[in-house]
Amino acid sequence: MVDEKLPVRTEQEEEERTWRDVAQSWKKVGKEVTELGERLSSAFREGWETDAVTDEDARRLADRLKQLGEKMNRAVDSVREEARDPDTRSKAKQTMKSTRAASTDLLGELQETLSEGFAEVNRRVDDLVEKRKARKAGK
Repeated sequence: MVDEKLPVRTEQEEEERTWRDVAQSWKKVGKEVTELGERLSSAFREGWETDAVTDEDARRLADRLKQLGEKMNRAVDSVREEARDPDTRSKAKQTMKSTRAASTDLLGELQETLSEGFAEVNRRVDDLVEKRKARKAGK
């Protein structure tokens, strides 16, 4: 009897696979948007070069706009589907935790730096006040 084991993916491999899929999806969206831009540009040039817009031109433009809407719907559906993925949700939560931690660290450093800066400003102001008092007393 052969004991065949299925390959088990690590959490990191799963995360990389998920984000590879997301990257591929966005790459496809980018390609489609580029194609759409080229089509709309072509339609615009065609319309600009002629004096009148024919029914055929209007129909083609309407078709292209409909295709744009369908492509955008597919892109949004793809993103929505990816957002439902437990791995993506987990990564998003981890990203938020990391962002909060980094923000907290930054604000702590900023608070400390500002506090030290204000203390230095106060010392200098006190020194100036003392020097002015000494000058007035010396006159």
